[in-house]
Order: sequence, then C-alpha cells, then structure tokens
Amino acid sequence: MTATTAAQFTSGRVINFAMTGFTIVVVPIFQSECAPPALRGMISATLQLQIGFGQLVASLVNYGTKGMDGDVSWLVPTGLQLVVPVIILGLLPMLPESPRWLMAKGRKGEALKSMMKLRKKDVPIELLQEEMELLAASNTNQGKGAWKEIFQGVNRRRTIIAITAMFFQQITGQAFVSQYAVIFYQRQKIPNPFGISVIQAVVGLVAIMFTSLVVDSFGRRTDDDQSRPILLTGGSFMALFLFTLGGVGTIHNPNTTQKNTMVASNILFGASYALSWAPISYTILGETATSRLKEKTNNLATSINVITTFVVSFTLPYLLNPPYAALGARVGFIYGSISAISVVVAWLLIPEMKGRSLEEVDKMFEKNIAVSQFRDYQSGGIGGVITREDNMGNGISGKGSVNVIDG
Repeated sequence: MTATTAAQFTSGRVINFAMTGFTIVVVPIFQSECAPPALRGMISATLQLQIGFGQLVASLVNYGTKGMDGDVSWLVPTGLQLVVPVIILGLLPMLPESPRWLMAKGRKGEALKSMMKLRKKDVPIELLQEEMELLAASNTNQGKGAWKEIFQGVNRRRTIIAITAMFFQQITGQAFVSQYAVIFYQRQKIPNPFGISVIQAVVGLVAIMFTSLVVDSFGRRTDDDQSRPILLTGGSFMALFLFTLGGVGTIHNPNTTQKNTMVASNILFGASYALSWAPISYTILGETATSRLKEKTNNLATSINVITTFVVSFTLPYLLNPPYAALGARVGFIYGSISAISVVVAWLLIPEMKGRSLEEVDKMFEKNIAVSQFRDYQSGGIGGVITREDNMGNGISGKGSVNVIDG
C-alpha cells in the first residue's frame, strides 16, 4: 500500500505470492495428518474453498471499486487484503499441532493431547491411546528422508502423482477465467464484465462446496460404482466447454447469442474446474507422499504448480491479444486439448485413496498396487487398523473404507 513505483508494487506482490506458496505446501500436509481417513477429502478440499471464497470477495470488491478514480481505486482492494491475514494470525495459536508430527518428534504426551482436541469429546481415552501406539509402531514417521529419495523406488511413483495433480491444476488454463475473464469480455464488447466475473465466482464457490461434501463418497477419480468420477468427469467437461469457447471464437463479429455462448462456456468451464482439479489436487497432494518425505515432495509439487501458474499467466496475454497470437476465444482449443489430456493422465496415474489412513496408503504403495486395484484392495496390518481406529475416534467407523482387517 506504500508503493510509489511499479517495481515496489511488484515486489510486494512477489512476496505475497511466495507466502501463498508456503501455505499451499503446509496446509495440505496439516489437514491430511489431522483429518480422519473417512473425512480427509472433505477437509482437504476446504483449502480450495477458501480460495474460491477469496475470489468471490475479490470480484465483489473490484465490482464495487470499478468506478473509483486515482490511487484509491487500487488502495482499497489492496488494503482489504490485510483483513484475513490478521484474523488468521489471531486464530493460529488455537490450532492443535499434528499428532503425527508430534509422534515423529517423540513427543507422545503432546500428541495424545492434540489427538484429544481433534477427536470427538466422548471418545474413550483408551481408544486414543491405542491409536497413538499404532502410530508409534508405524515406520512412516521415522526420521526425514533426503531429496534424492523422492525419486527412488516406490517414492518415484508417489512424487509423479503429486506433481501431476498440481501441474494439471494450473496448466488447464484456469487463469483464463480467474485472471483475464474481465479483459476478455471487454475486448469482445460483452456488457457488464465485472458483474459476470461475480457470477463466475459464485458458481465456482458453489461447485467447490459441492465437491467438498461428496468427495469422500464419490472418491477422487470414481465412486463405489465407478460411474461418476470427479476428476475424470470434471476434466471431460472442462475440455468440452473450452472447445465450445474455441469454436465460437472462430466466428468473425459474433452476435449476441454467440457472445452469450462464450460467457456460458467460460462460466461452465470454471464450474467444472471447481468441481474437479481445483479442490481434488490439494487432497491428492496431502495424501500421496510418505510422511518422512511429504515436506520435500509437496515442496517440489507446489513449486512446479507455481511455475506453471506463472507460465500460463505470463503467456495468456500474448495468446489472447494482438499484435501477438491474437487468438481470443480460440485459446479454448489449446487449453481444451490440455484438459482432455488431463483426463487420460488422471485415469492412468492417480489411484483412489479415499477412506484409508496415511499409513495404509504407505503400505499399498510399498506393495506397488496397480491404479485399477487401489479402490478395492483389501488391507490388513497396522495401516488397516489405524484406518479403523482413526474413523472410530470420530464416530464414523467404517465409512469410506473398503479394506478388510485381517490382522
């Protein structure tokens, strides 16, 4: 807010974005370690829910300040961004630490206290103590691995899955809707572009809320009947609406109906994205890597996500506008093709991990279970028991898990 030059303002934006990057690394880890397996998808999706809410607030602020002149036109939107960080700083001391992290540090007593805060009040202390013993017996929290380990053995597969999720979250072109939609509408001479951006944000937020409620029932890639995949269906509709946008973009001097089709395609693409890759990527990020390498794996995957975001945001103006590529709406063909590729990649690489404890997921990767067999794999041992105990501690025993405990 004190910026007097573009360089100073840009520096502030870079620092702000860097802090956002740290958040994206840490929050999915914290959520996945604290959430019971049967609710991990819903809880992990709340990160994107907050992003969607922020986009809605930003759209409303921009809509309300669009008529302002002078420095106040950017000082007000920038200054309002201080409100949420202040609230978060005030609430942080109330957050319990991750029990798994505390166990990894040998702080068993603190881990039990943290677990008591995270679980239902009427859960017997004996059940929580048993879960603590199981976590202690698991090898997933012993020490920290080296960077080279994330590409060795079974960890290579897990790293590729995490990177894939975060890469396709951005390369599919969501920046076109979230960052350049207003400018695009203005160039197409579509009336009330700021109002449309508010509608887009509302639709996107509703879509994220829906996904957060159903992801632990439907799963990341398919539900129990393998008929309503989230990532696969969402990615398919993203491609469909982007191809529709691109097709209309080939029309010279589009009429009102054709312009409305562009707007509808943009909104529906944003909704499909918010239903699928936007929230599910964070869920996958939080549950894929083994605990001892999770920090490094997530750092790498998030770094690639940030780089991809920069590349897409940097190149979009050149793709959209003259005197460069001047593709306009035809950019939908590019990102529609990438969205179609994302469907194939998700089908081939990303397994269904819903309803399983992180320790159980560890064992399944160690056994190199195929993607197609992940959902119905019958697991036993410590990992399976932790899944049961973790869910029982929240009054949701058995929910979301298909594993059979055989000892």
